[in-house]
Amino acid sequence: MASASPQNANTALELDQASPTRTCCVCGHSRFRLLHHWDPAHLRNVATIPVAFWACECGIALLDPIPTAQQLPETGDWWSPHRKEIYRNVWFKHIRIRIQNSLFGNARSRLIRQTQKVMPSGRLLDIGCGTGSLLKEASKFYDCTGLEPSDRAADAAESAGFQVIRSTVENAQIPDDAFDVVTMDAVLEHVPDPVAVLQQIHRILRPGGIVVIKVPKLWGPSHRRHGREWNGFRVGYHLTMFTGKTLSAALEVAGFAPLSQPSRDRWLDDILVLWGRQQPVSRTRTSAA
Repeated sequence: MASASPQNANTALELDQASPTRTCCVCGHSRFRLLHHWDPAHLRNVATIPVAFWACECGIALLDPIPTAQQLPETGDWWSPHRKEIYRNVWFKHIRIRIQNSLFGNARSRLIRQTQKVMPSGRLLDIGCGTGSLLKEASKFYDCTGLEPSDRAADAAESAGFQVIRSTVENAQIPDDAFDVVTMDAVLEHVPDPVAVLQQIHRILRPGGIVVIKVPKLWGPSHRRHGREWNGFRVGYHLTMFTGKTLSAALEVAGFAPLSQPSRDRWLDDILVLWGRQQPVSRTRTSAA
């Protein structure tokens, strides 16, 4: 079993730096400590360079250096045939998920039901919509659009009948006040500056609109147990990791009021889900401490 103390595993650092080159997107500070590192030979590191997560004093963790596309495998696209084949072979995971879904409904339907409590209807944008799984659930209640940079995934979502904007959120040409709900399921951890992305979402939401964010939970039970071996890091692809406190702080800095209900930030959860309501005036970046 891996040590419960993440620092104990950091024994063979090959980084060419003693501190990250990034500044914290939440508190604006540059005071970090090394949280975890992986050299290129480590099984969890898919990049061809050594990488590390650095913990800011406010609690957020940032990957630095960030691998370039050339330093990541060609099979990195989540929707590649190679990755689908790997997932297809994890038969025991399918069985567990089917049992959970039969008892409680699937995770996407639960997410939409909870979102309806604060925004029952309207226009919904799913950022990183993939093949349209969340759109399928959301379309029962909302007028839905997806946003997806992967052509493979966008093709599948469009084939299922959904309108898809083929872009990243940073580059998408979306008018102001266009949507009532924006969802991001396993997306925000992939961007280097999540506050900038949240500010874009603030712009495209109508006054009082809702953003829904689902991310892996830093310092959840699996991270505490497995340390740097936790698969939630998805080393090389996940760039920013959150606790409940730092995700709430990021929302506030971007101009949102985090909602206490619904929420999912329980001690035993490995997944963090937060809802935020758009506020009329954006706030400046302040410390999350």
